[in-house]
Amino acid sequence: MQRRLLNIFAGICLLLVYIVVLHSVIGHNTLSEETENNTLVIHNQDNTSHEVTVKLFDSNNSSIFNELYVLDPEEKIKSQYPARLVTGTFIEVILDNNITKTETIYSNLSDTDVIYINIDEHRGNQLDLSIVSP
Repeated sequence: MQRRLLNIFAGICLLLVYIVVLHSVIGHNTLSEETENNTLVIHNQDNTSHEVTVKLFDSNNSSIFNELYVLDPEEKIKSQYPARLVTGTFIEVILDNNITKTETIYSNLSDTDVIYINIDEHRGNQLDLSIVSP
């Protein structure tokens, strides 16, 4: 009887782990379906709050977007930026008025492309900036 209860308990634990992992994989893989045009995603995977400033400049170095976001630990923000990323667009991301990452767009991108900003204290590179095409 104890062995049967132990087997049932182990089965329930495995089922719960499977559900958590499956939910995580599905949530990550369907992000592109949930985003709108000109989407900006900022994810603070750190255990402290951070300020993130996101700036976009056109090819003439004129500011087209300048927003400050304050993220709590483990918070994820989805926002929209106002312009399509075209050749010459310059992206500047500043973390806590200290760490800066930049990216220049060298070819016209789709308005479904997503700017990802990831903050993670535990990696060698605390601030990551990438552009993803769904």
